[in-house]
Amino acid sequence: MELPELPDGWPTKLAGLAGSFVSMGFVKGTVPARIFMAISGALLSFYCSPFVSAQTGLPEGGTGFLVGLFGMAVVSKLWESMSTWEVQELWQIAMAWLRRLTGTRKEDQ
Repeated sequence: MELPELPDGWPTKLAGLAGSFVSMGFVKGTVPARIFMAISGALLSFYCSPFVSAQTGLPEGGTGFLVGLFGMAVVSKLWESMSTWEVQELWQIAMAWLRRLTGTRKEDQ
């Protein structure tokens, strides 16, 4: 039985997935949260590594691994900070921003 051929560029894309799963060992949290963050880091790597590679001149596989590795750490910190936010405070901030954007005052409503 012959294995199907992978499209060009897949080994470099898999490097981002590998980087995000390597960083799973360093991030705390539940197993589902860590898996979600690893997938997020891999997606970040998949889409951002060509740009980072073009900007830095590093090979795309290496940048994919690094973006996956550090991308998961970024997603982890975002996840931690989002879990501490108060929904009511966020709603007030969003409403104040919309009032400023539209030029309305609180008394006008």
